[in-house]
This record gives sequence, C-alpha cells and structure tokens, in this order.
Amino acid sequence: MEKQNNISQTKWAVILCGGRGSRMGESTHDIPKPLIKIHGKPIMWYKFRTLYAHGFRNFILPLGYKGEMVDEYFRRIAAKTDSQVISIDTGLDTSIALRMYQAIKYIPDNIDFFLLNSDTLFEFDINDMYKLHKKTNALITLSSVDVVSSWGLILVKDNEVTGFERQRKIRHLFSNSLKDVEGLVYSGFSWIDKKAINNIDLQTCGIAEGGRGMETSLFQSAIDKGRVAHYSINGLWFPIDTPKDLQIINMMIDDRHSIGHAAKKYKEKLGLPEKYVNK
Repeated sequence: MEKQNNISQTKWAVILCGGRGSRMGESTHDIPKPLIKIHGKPIMWYKFRTLYAHGFRNFILPLGYKGEMVDEYFRRIAAKTDSQVISIDTGLDTSIALRMYQAIKYIPDNIDFFLLNSDTLFEFDINDMYKLHKKTNALITLSSVDVVSSWGLILVKDNEVTGFERQRKIRHLFSNSLKDVEGLVYSGFSWIDKKAINNIDLQTCGIAEGGRGMETSLFQSAIDKGRVAHYSINGLWFPIDTPKDLQIINMMIDDRHSIGHAAKKYKEKLGLPEKYVNK
C-alpha cells in the first residue's frame, strides 16, 4: 500500500502509527490504537486537525497493525482539505528505523519534517518550536514536557523530610551515573532536518546486538555534531499508554491534573468548519 497525491512544499509531518498498542489490552483488539476514541473522537481526529491548524499539508503514515483502517479514516477526514496523504504499508512489528527507511524517500530534499507519535493528545506552539529549530541551525530540535507523577513524592531538603505530595509535576530527572546532568522527559515530538538522516543507517541501527534504535542513534549523532536544540513544551500533552490513561482523559476515573476537561475543551476548539474537514 503506497498512496499519495501531488507533492507540495508546505509543512511535512511523519506520524508513527504502525504499532500494535499492546499495552492498551482489549481496547486494541478490534481497532488500532490511533483510532481509540477520546471524548467521542479518534486520536487521529485530534492529530489531523491540530497539525492542519498549524499549517501542515503533507502527512506520511508508516502503517502496520490494522493499517488499512488508519489509512481509510485519515483519508476520510482529510478529503475536503488541500492535504496530501502518503500511506505506506511498512509491515507488522517493524522497527521505527525500518518504518522511517521506507518513509524518508517521500520527503523532498532540504526539508525539515515534524516527527511525532500517534498516541498523544497535544496542543502547543509548533511554529514557535520550528522558529527555534531554524534560528539555531539545528539538525534536530527535541521537545521536553513536564509530567505528573503517578506516585506520592516525599519532599526532602538537607536530608530532612519537609513534605509529602501527590499529582506533582516533575520537570527534571537525575541519573546516578551523571550526577551533574539534569534529565528532561522527551515528548515524542521533534523537528528534523532531512539531512540528519544521512548520519545513520536506518537499515541496521537497532538491529545488531547492542543496537540503540533509531531515535537514540539519530539524536546522538546530531548531538555529537553540536547541532541539537531543545524546546520546552508549554501546553496540552498527554500520552495514551494504558487503559487507565484512556479512562482519565475521558474523565471516567479520577481526572489527573484536569487533563480530561482540557481534552474535552480542546475538542470543542478544534471544531473546524465542515467545508474544510469532515467529521
């Protein structure tokens, strides 16, 4: 399956949507994860409308598990717009590197593309992130997020307990091996200069024993060249990893950090005129 329309030079997005979503349990038995519903709309509905509103007109879908369903739905919601959709059957249980190997040839040279996962609800200033990407002449711009801890946090200062909190936002993580380095949580969204892909072999990274996988290999190669920028996301970001996450965002159980209400409000905001986008 390789479907596409006429090529445009406007913004490009690669949406990784081929995984099985096995951590979602029965929710992905009959449908692929990108079509799981949040407040009555599939995740891909949010993806398309958010990206379209930010000026994206070219969408590459490396498909895998129940890919025909994802392709059919995405094309249906994009049908009344000036969008190009390129769907590629990259196979079941294919690594991200090999999915990208099949997808990258469709992106024109000298183009920066936006790489993102298909299972995260989001809304932030993607264009502001792109401006930073170009201003810093970065090969790759990575974005970080604050996360809400699922566990209770014991607050300690000078080895004395000063408090206890739940549902606390965490920004920095620390490594025992790198005590002077702060770790930021990667959002799963990045701007990538296509030339950065030339620094790694997509056919072999992550396959050989000790392989680090595409993201680690690709990002580290650009870091070694001193050409990676960092953008801190300020906005809505919530990955759907487990059935509990789905219940939270649909407000079926305790609404962690009001994310369910934020998702419902964002759905209303994304109600674009029907002359542009189908339901």
